[in-house]
Amino acid sequence: MGVFDQAARYATEEEPEAVVNRLFRGAAVRPRFHEWRDTRTTPRPGDPDRTADRVAALVDDNSPHPPWLLLAEFQSRHDPDKLDVTLVEAGQLRLRCRHGDDRQGKYKVLTALIYLCDTCPEPVLDMTLGGAGTRHKPLLWIVAEDNARETLEAVAGGSLTWGMLFWVPLMSGGGDPVVVERWKELASALPERRRRGDLALVVVVFAELAGCAPAWKQGLEGWDMTESAYVNSIIQGAYDRARLERAREDLQRVLRTRFPVALTPEVIATINEQPSLSVMDDWFEAALGAFSWEGFLAVLRR
Repeated sequence: MGVFDQAARYATEEEPEAVVNRLFRGAAVRPRFHEWRDTRTTPRPGDPDRTADRVAALVDDNSPHPPWLLLAEFQSRHDPDKLDVTLVEAGQLRLRCRHGDDRQGKYKVLTALIYLCDTCPEPVLDMTLGGAGTRHKPLLWIVAEDNARETLEAVAGGSLTWGMLFWVPLMSGGGDPVVVERWKELASALPERRRRGDLALVVVVFAELAGCAPAWKQGLEGWDMTESAYVNSIIQGAYDRARLERAREDLQRVLRTRFPVALTPEVIATINEQPSLSVMDDWFEAALGAFSWEGFLAVLRR
């Protein structure tokens, strides 16, 4: 799991109501989060990776039916196969999960796509013909389409929960210094120091993905909730790891554009295992300037 997906899953696990409410905004029904189907926790960004908790049980207080299952997938870049993947995952969940003591009681399963960056050009997988067939339409949240200032004021007014603070750097206007200052005001009002530290940790990771890391790094300098050397070291480590992952993604995207046939799994593994950001920067420049695949490989093998 990449650091951006890890941050998203951690933020969702810490405050699931924020994500559930956002996914159902404007819907005729408003289910609420009930519980995670798997109680294993997602590590904080920068901690060792573990199996993520992605499946939530939702309940509708106005309905006598059993809970729904919600399978959420996070996208830092658009994956053209993700609709197919979520359709398969939904089928597997419905097949193997049962509610209560009824071995025949199958859950209804919803899927959700949460785009941390980029957008979803095809939000529906329509395989119907003559009124029959399969139509797969996940819930969709493109975070960049939300307005950062409006979100912060909604949190301040109580119409959105504090958990939306995690997602602000990814939103429209999320790198505005005014937004950063307002975010700090609201985060500082939270009662738990750990919660404030975790918010800061996640937002610097998201800010790197959104391309507004300098504004957040500068804005959080000297913030009274992150003055300890321990918290600062965690944030710096998460920030550095996010930059490295972003550099890996950017390099592979350039190589797929320039040399799509020649990009082998071995080269991809070499890129993903490179721990030095300065080396990644050199490889990126080489990928842009190489006249041939062999020319790039010569740089890669130095």
